[in-house]
Amino acid sequence: MGKLESNVRKVKLRTKFAVLMVTLFAVALAVNVVWTTEAQRQQTENELQEKGLVLSQQMTAMWDFMSANQEKLEAAAYGSTGSYQGLHCAVVGRSIGRLFSIESGYTTRFVNFNPRNSEDEPDEFEAAGLDALYADPTLAYYASITQYDGSQVYRYMAPMEIKKSCLECHGEPAGELDATGHAKEGWSVGDVGGAISIVIPMDIYVQAERDNVAHNMEFFVAVLVACLLIVCAALSYLVTRPLARIRGGVEKIQAGELDAKLERVESSPELNSLVDEFNKMTRELSDLYDSLESQVADRTAQLAQANAVLERQRAQLEEANERLAQDNQYKSDFLSMMSHELRTPLTSILAFSEILNSEGAPRDAREAQVRQEIETNSRVLLLMINDILEMSRVDAGKTELSCEPVELGDVVGMVESVMRPLAEHNGIDFSCSIDADVPLIEADFEKIRHVVENLVGNAMKFTPEGGKVRVTVSYHPECEQTWICVSDTGIGVAKADRERIFERFAQADSSVSRKYRGTGLGLALAKEYVEMHSGNIALESELGHGSAFTVRLPIRQAVKEE
Repeated sequence: MGKLESNVRKVKLRTKFAVLMVTLFAVALAVNVVWTTEAQRQQTENELQEKGLVLSQQMTAMWDFMSANQEKLEAAAYGSTGSYQGLHCAVVGRSIGRLFSIESGYTTRFVNFNPRNSEDEPDEFEAAGLDALYADPTLAYYASITQYDGSQVYRYMAPMEIKKSCLECHGEPAGELDATGHAKEGWSVGDVGGAISIVIPMDIYVQAERDNVAHNMEFFVAVLVACLLIVCAALSYLVTRPLARIRGGVEKIQAGELDAKLERVESSPELNSLVDEFNKMTRELSDLYDSLESQVADRTAQLAQANAVLERQRAQLEEANERLAQDNQYKSDFLSMMSHELRTPLTSILAFSEILNSEGAPRDAREAQVRQEIETNSRVLLLMINDILEMSRVDAGKTELSCEPVELGDVVGMVESVMRPLAEHNGIDFSCSIDADVPLIEADFEKIRHVVENLVGNAMKFTPEGGKVRVTVSYHPECEQTWICVSDTGIGVAKADRERIFERFAQADSSVSRKYRGTGLGLALAKEYVEMHSGNIALESELGHGSAFTVRLPIRQAVKEE
């Protein structure tokens, strides 16, 4: 469908006008043929009607002459025996009609419904004509084009009016025998005594009609062809040639000649106006192009300057990035070194504290408290150093999972043994419970232990004395996950801080004078390790009523492609 519309649009204007003219020519020719044929047929009927009228009038005149001179004819018409031997008007009329038919090819008859001679019996057409003439005495004639003996003919019937001279043979009284021995009809003056029927062959008229139509068509075609040629020539001179020149100008503009100019034409003011508008457009395009080139040059220079600035900024940014990378590396190296160097003496302090406790009991309550403070604070410091060291490894990309079957009961038991002294020192009720149906999971034992240890340490740090910290482990087969929940009755977390506390070095209270100390790495590191296991960590908390951190770990680790 689209290709057809494209082809229609490509048709030239001259071709469209030619098609239009040919269509109008065909319509006009058809109308002319119909009109000419109808006019010729009407003219033929008029001629035939005129001829039938003349012939009927001639026959009537002959009839009237015979009727008027019937007495003279009768005076010499009787023989010595008294018999009628003259010519009767009816016989004379019939005889003249036959002679006329022989000479002209026409058929002339005198018909009525009760003829004295069987030859005057009406046929179907004549019977219809007699009915019409009897029904309307004022009807001058009855005529029509019809078929007669297999040929197309014109049939004309004129009424025979009874006159005074006709009453001797056809008047009153009805049934009385006239001079010819026939019974009178009883007609009166003015009655219709029958009709003159004339049959005129139409062969000559039909041929003449065809010849006239053909001649008219030839003339009409010649006139239309001449008009078509004149219109095409005028269209070419007044429209198509000027439009072709305008098209040439457009093609020049398409080729890049924006200063193309068209000369005015002599065909019409409208096209001259179009030419003027075209020239105005080319001038504006040329000026616009010149201005555009100038603007492009300016913009190019500005862009070059901007590119130079961007290049300098890029170099500065690369230098800054390099310095930042070095600073970050220095920070990581420093933290790693510091954590490692601090961890060694701290481990020694814990070892000596355990040796001191194992060699003998404290001498008094003061010494017992000091020993407890040393061990408790050393373990808190060790947790903080371990967090810094692990985060340094994560940043350096040196942390990888070492998955193996892990019994979460062992993990929780190890965390409990480490965190129990801290809980007792702070006066916190610390408990752990594991459901019996919890299966082994595929995980990194040390990282899961570190996650649970950080969550428990975080819960104890924000739970006041007399509070509770509870660790529960449960299995959820519907999602094939194991959930580790660390809940407390501490201070809780505000809704606005629930996302921020999982960021590095962030705490709910970040002020210098904050009550709770710490690096702010515990929860961030826990989230990193959980997500490395394709799990997630969720928080439910109410400010002032405690918090619950839930770690959801899959039973099996998915195989990750490099």
